[in-house]
Amino acid sequence: MTVKKYSITNTAAASEAKFPTPDSGQSIYWDKTPGLGLRITAAGSRSWIVQGRVNNKSRRFTLAPIAEMTHTEAREEAAKVRALMRKGIDPLLEKKKRQQENLAQGETLRQIMEDYVAHKRTKNGPLRPSTKADYRYCVENTFSDWADKPVATITRDAVVLKFRDLSKSAPVQTNQSFRYLKALLNWAREKYAAPDGTYTILPVNPVSMAIRKGGLVQWNPEKARDSRIPKAKIGAVWAMLEDHGDPDRNIATTCTSADMIAFMLLTGARVSEASMLTWDRVKLDADVPTFYLDITKNHNPITLPISDALHAVLTRRNEARRKGNDYVFPAMRGKAGYLKDPRALLKKVSDIAGDHIHPHALRRTFLDVAQIVGVDSDQRRQLSNHLASDVHGANYENNPDPSILMPAAQKIGSWITGQGSAARVAAKGDNVVPMKA
Repeated sequence: MTVKKYSITNTAAASEAKFPTPDSGQSIYWDKTPGLGLRITAAGSRSWIVQGRVNNKSRRFTLAPIAEMTHTEAREEAAKVRALMRKGIDPLLEKKKRQQENLAQGETLRQIMEDYVAHKRTKNGPLRPSTKADYRYCVENTFSDWADKPVATITRDAVVLKFRDLSKSAPVQTNQSFRYLKALLNWAREKYAAPDGTYTILPVNPVSMAIRKGGLVQWNPEKARDSRIPKAKIGAVWAMLEDHGDPDRNIATTCTSADMIAFMLLTGARVSEASMLTWDRVKLDADVPTFYLDITKNHNPITLPISDALHAVLTRRNEARRKGNDYVFPAMRGKAGYLKDPRALLKKVSDIAGDHIHPHALRRTFLDVAQIVGVDSDQRRQLSNHLASDVHGANYENNPDPSILMPAAQKIGSWITGQGSAARVAAKGDNVVPMKA
């Protein structure tokens, strides 16, 4: 690289004749003005540059091509830049900040959401398809009026107004939606953060500003859900499920829904775990029949035993197996291929129970039954695939052999089916003894 100090009197003087293009690399001719130079590359590029020190570190900064800035203007600009350098301001970082800010100004909430679901990683890997779907639904429905607007335009006041409005009809769902929004805006802030760590847009997340202790709004109170099938009604629910699971008396969709609910009641599995179960993970004919859950909420795959009661349900499912569909609980229509939510039949369960029964209420009911039949807390935790929070559970009560849990699973299944038989007898009145006159 050629380095020369030369008095460049005007822009025209920086001509090819006086300052030739190097055969390779670049040449720099320094002006008498401190720090100002003319850089010429082998490709023919000619630009004004300025060099100085920022916090005792040398920095070189391009001002502009000579075609866009006169020599006089370059001298003035060089003096300004070097003054900033003396104050500890790095012009390169400032330039990158402006570039990031310009890019960020046009990024919409929808674009940020798509980038988030595509690239966000948790400690357990990429986001689950269901989680991605939740974020898309949130942006495309709850925040549809913001979806195609730049995220940089979302303000604290706008958040306050929308939060108050949505909270009137659905306070709990509003909390969840704004938690999603908060995560997306944090993603936008980090995506366009400057090299020095400062934020070029949304210096403070507007959701964090608005919804906080002492803020203009607070998170809506959320009561812990405790719904479950009452003990006295479990038998009647089971009898109903058996009736609706009979393929000789019901259409395929009804049978599948009944068997899926029965599966969740007998195993405590979450609805997503049950719905996406495939036959390659079910071993009905093994010495110890098992099913394997590899898609779980806590990312902890587990193999669990199949009780006699559950074996009967899965055998019925296997006999009704649809060609070309590997799901245990297949859907009759839709792209997913599996039954996502047996909502219609859960309504019948709710009518019998006298309370709104959603899929997770079946999980609570399963754990209630486990406690009723004397399954200890460690095995209840294992059967429900809850991770241990203490040393004993994490290192000792963690035997992966499903046969260890089979007696507990059998107790639960036997109690539920026994209650179903008792409910049938009671419904017929066979256990009623007429009173003597």
